[in-house]
Amino acid sequence: ESAATEAVEMPQPDPADQVDEATPPPAEEGASAAAGTRTFQIVPEQSSMQYFVEEEFFGQAVPFITAVGKTSALNGSVALQIEGNTVQIESGAFEADISTLTSDRPRRDQAIRDRWLQSSRYPIATFVAGEALNVPADADYGQDVAFQVSGDMTIREVTNPLTWDMTASIDGDTLAGTATTFFYMKDYGFDPPDIAGILRVTDGVTVTVDFVAQEVQ
Repeated sequence: ESAATEAVEMPQPDPADQVDEATPPPAEEGASAAAGTRTFQIVPEQSSMQYFVEEEFFGQAVPFITAVGKTSALNGSVALQIEGNTVQIESGAFEADISTLTSDRPRRDQAIRDRWLQSSRYPIATFVAGEALNVPADADYGQDVAFQVSGDMTIREVTNPLTWDMTASIDGDTLAGTATTFFYMKDYGFDPPDIAGILRVTDGVTVTVDFVAQEVQ
């Protein structure tokens, strides 16, 4: 029995000489599954843009009100280069049909389209994104991240640099968040409404965009 046992015993290889080709090399620590260039397209049905301006009505019991107009006629996309906790904008362009802005007063909306903003003549406002600014070094894009985006805004065929304050997150293939900015009407070639003895509007517009964008290949 001892001889039979010795006949079937085989020498064991040195573990140091073994190479397991089926085992992949370990991933780099901190590598993100979402790394690389990712492009997101705005979903108009789930997005909206609002403006806020201050109106003063003379002779009214409540002279000051905030006028609010809204539209969902938005379109555009952004390509993001994500590496770890850093993000760069490779390209991004967005547009809004501002002729579709509506408020609680149809007469105001018509005056904006025909007389003040003249959005019936210049219906499309565009923003071309340039650079992401002040992105936190420890940003977790699965959570809301606050940062800024600079670029060029065109309204009434007048283009000016503009910066948006952003809060956004990425959940799977969905980019969602809020963007807010402020500009003066005169910077885009139109005066704030002023109807002698009736109404005066402060020269300043706050714009807020709530957006949802889906990843596209």
